[in-house]
Amino acid sequence: MLYYSEVLISKFSLPPEIQMSENVLQNTVDNNNVADLIENAHSIAVVPSKVAGANAFSAAVGLYYMLLDKQKHVIFIHTGKIPDECEGLITREEIDSTVSQRDLEVLIDYSNTPAAKVSYSTENEVLHLVVSPVSKNFDLSRVKAKISGFEFDLIFIVGAQVIEDLGQTYTELRTEFANAKIVNLDNTSKNQKYGNINIIDVDADSLSSLIFKKAAEWRLLPGKKTAKSLLVGMTYKEARVDSNK
Repeated sequence: MLYYSEVLISKFSLPPEIQMSENVLQNTVDNNNVADLIENAHSIAVVPSKVAGANAFSAAVGLYYMLLDKQKHVIFIHTGKIPDECEGLITREEIDSTVSQRDLEVLIDYSNTPAAKVSYSTENEVLHLVVSPVSKNFDLSRVKAKISGFEFDLIFIVGAQVIEDLGQTYTELRTEFANAKIVNLDNTSKNQKYGNINIIDVDADSLSSLIFKKAAEWRLLPGKKTAKSLLVGMTYKEARVDSNK
C-alpha cells in the first residue's frame, strides 16, 4: 500500500522534460477551468491594476469587450483616471467607479390583494410610495428593504502583483471579492498568486499579448474593439514593473 508521502516528488527534482509536461498539464487544467467559469458565470467583473497603467488598462478593456461579445453580464471596474494612451478605448459610461455606493431596494409583496396602482412623490428628499388599494389589515411584514449592489461569480484581475494594488476598489469590495472566483492575470514573477486561478506568464511582453494568447483557449473571440485595445497594449512602451521577469 502506497501512502501520499511515498509518492510525493518535488517538481524541482524531476527531469526538465517531465517538468515541462507538468507545466503544460497545469496550464491546460487552468484554461479549461477558466473557460468553464466564464460559461457558467452570471456576473463577471474585470478589474485592471491602478499601478500597471496603460499596460493593464488596455488588456482589461480587450477582455471586457470579448466577454460582452459572448453575451455575458460583465462590469468594468476602475476608480482612477483613464491612462492617456487608452482614451477612446472605452466610454466613461461603461466604466463603473461607484464602488462605495449601493442600491436601496424596497420590496412589497402585494399578492392576493386588489392593488392595481402605484404612485410616488418626493418632498424634502423623502420618497413617498403608495400602492393601492390594499386591505386595512395589510401585513406590514410584507414590506421589506435591502441594500444591493456588486455581486460577482467571477472576477478577472489584470496586472496587479498584489490584490492591494487595486486600491479603493479592493477596500470597498473586499466582501464581494471573497465571495467570487478570482482569476489573477499577470506577466511578472513578483506576482503574489492571490487568485483562485493564477495565470502568470513571465514570457509575455505585455498583458495584452497574454490576454490575446489566452482568448482562444477560453473560447473567446476578439472583435474590433478588442483588437484595437489589445493593439494599444502590445505597442505601448513603458518601463516593465518586473524588469528581470
